[in-house]
Amino acid sequence: MLKQKTLIERIKEIQIEADALIDRRVEELRAETNFSIPPPVLRRELEGKAWGCPCKQAAALLEKKQ
Repeated sequence: MLKQKTLIERIKEIQIEADALIDRRVEELRAETNFSIPPPVLRRELEGKAWGCPCKQAAALLEKKQ
């Protein structure tokens, strides 16, 4: 029988997935600006559009794509 993941395990996995999605979007934005803007600046810009944890920021990015 498979062991069911705990809530904290699922949260950590989602956080990792959310961070990866945000990182990919930062790289897309960097490419659009010919790599002239540093990644931390772009990440802060994304964070400013959806205050809170990376999960909320990733959700905002995904909702924007739809």
